Amino acid sequence: MNTRAVISKKNPIISKQGVCDPHIHVFDGKLYLYASHDFSRDNKNFCMKDWQIWSSKDAILWELESVVRPEDFYMGSSNDCWATDAAYKNGKYYFYFSNRNKQTGVAVSDKPGKGFKDALGRPLLDGTLTTTREYDPAVFTDDDGCSYIVFGSPVWAHGEGAGYFIAKLGDDMVTLDEKPRRLEVDHECDDKASLNKIGGTYYLTWASFYAISDHVYGPYKLMGNTGASVDHGSYFEWHNQLFNAFTVLDPTKHFRGTGICYVHQKKNKELVVDPVIVEYGVGQYDGNWNKIEAEWYMQSTGITKEENLRFGFDVCLENEKGSVIYPNIRNLDGKGEIAIYAACECIEGATVEIYDGSENGQLLGVCQIKNTTDTLRWRSYRLSTCKVNLVNDKMDICLVIKKSGEGQVRIDFFRFDD
Repeated sequence: MNTRAVISKKNPIISKQGVCDPHIHVFDGKLYLYASHDFSRDNKNFCMKDWQIWSSKDAILWELESVVRPEDFYMGSSNDCWATDAAYKNGKYYFYFSNRNKQTGVAVSDKPGKGFKDALGRPLLDGTLTTTREYDPAVFTDDDGCSYIVFGSPVWAHGEGAGYFIAKLGDDMVTLDEKPRRLEVDHECDDKASLNKIGGTYYLTWASFYAISDHVYGPYKLMGNTGASVDHGSYFEWHNQLFNAFTVLDPTKHFRGTGICYVHQKKNKELVVDPVIVEYGVGQYDGNWNKIEAEWYMQSTGITKEENLRFGFDVCLENEKGSVIYPNIRNLDGKGEIAIYAACECIEGATVEIYDGSENGQLLGVCQIKNTTDTLRWRSYRLSTCKVNLVNDKMDICLVIKKSGEGQVRIDFFRFDD
């Protein structure tokens, strides 16, 4: 087993190693991937002998933190280490794991990436508490600090008693604070649900389907399918960006990998992903692309991400200054110009400063964005260009957007030209 994954031009982020069923959490500014592990590319059925925890500082380069083995828990040696999730509370990290499609256990550690010990010596969900199969856990902590566990199985596979159930966890995170209750969803669903709160709305997701509710207990209304994956996935927020971690067939349903893409929330609560990023992954770009969408940033300050008046999404300046960072842009050799498609309501216009790495890096060029309100709505977007001194073939590019006075500045996309 390699302990370090090399940058890949495409998803999955850790290829040919069977790292799947991802839940990614941000702990102390670092990403931790809690995953199932398909044992072999020759698998004819699900054979999963352990779980794995990986970490990353940039979502590109991943390091194996530990292999979590069922022998260390009540399960004993097993080929049934199915999907998992993790949570943090009261200075402790909690690891929730499936015993096939039968039970859910929980382990605890002082560290997010290793040292997990069986918290109970028995299942947290033993298969007798509900009418569903009590596996594939997802844990969600709400704004008020209350944590919930969601689990269950699809009706189409296991009959009318199946479905998703939810229960509030005790403050110790290893006991239930209430009897599990069924989640009402207007869809037959699938296995491995996840629960998130995005823009103040609760999202219940399975594979790439998602349903929404104003209340954690539902009812949940189906909104759609982003199309990112046919299998397990989850969502996380990091550096003012929303991401989806999803399962990739690598190459079969019994040997899978993990992909990551950006996610954008529309005003009507729909979620949108970009097919090119589903294929290529996050945090890396190609200078030969005909456009790099502004909303594909990896880090931002002082900006919001909003729907474009015509289609897609824009990066919008909140106050007088904001920045967005796009790391690992390759194939910049020979490029001498940047073109920025933007709209500007400021009478005096705005500027976009282009830096190497961050706004503390070398200034590579300055693009003037003129006032564009002389035309109507989406037609007010115009292409502004300037010379840039790109010193390497692959660079991290930071755009610093500045304005003075009233009015909005919106950037739709940019590209590099010869």
